[in-house]
Amino acid sequence: NTLSTWLYEDYKDELGDQGGNSVKLICENVEKMDILINGILEYSTIGKVAFEKYDVDIKLLLETIQQGIYIPENVVIELKETYPIIKGDKFRFQQLFQNLLVNAVQYNEKEKGLVSVTFKDLGDYWEFQIKDNGKGIEEKYFKKIFATFQKLENTYNSTGIGLSIVKKIIELYQGEIWLESILGVGTTFFFTIKK
Repeated sequence: NTLSTWLYEDYKDELGDQGGNSVKLICENVEKMDILINGILEYSTIGKVAFEKYDVDIKLLLETIQQGIYIPENVVIELKETYPIIKGDKFRFQQLFQNLLVNAVQYNEKEKGLVSVTFKDLGDYWEFQIKDNGKGIEEKYFKKIFATFQKLENTYNSTGIGLSIVKKIIELYQGEIWLESILGVGTTFFFTIKK
């Protein structure tokens, strides 16, 4: 990436528009490769690195994620007044919720996009729901989206690893993930975390 940038900066006049665009394409693909490699590293370490379980305030975690991700003006993330405090690893929970929230926001092109995060106490498990009023997902893709490197749209910054990371984290906490969706109406992801 550095060499391509130097090449462009030193020879942009000689390269012209077509050559300059080619060098920019190299830089974009190197950046995409970097994102992919980081995603693979994250995925491969889940469950292999020992971690401590401690109290994680889900309300505070969600508020931190909400402040740290890009939310376009047409989308609102609705949070409840209270959420449980769960035993686990804050970093893993952040990966879990952030991946689901980023997807819900990113693929919502409605004039008034809405994403909500709710939960239920099921006794031995917590059940969370992340609901959006976005594009929706066809049922034939419900299982495919959790497979590594599978994505429904060929977007620049998507690696196809996010939902496989989510699934692996949930399995680490002896939970399950599933979804309900209607095209053009929206999607709800449900997942459980063992207490």
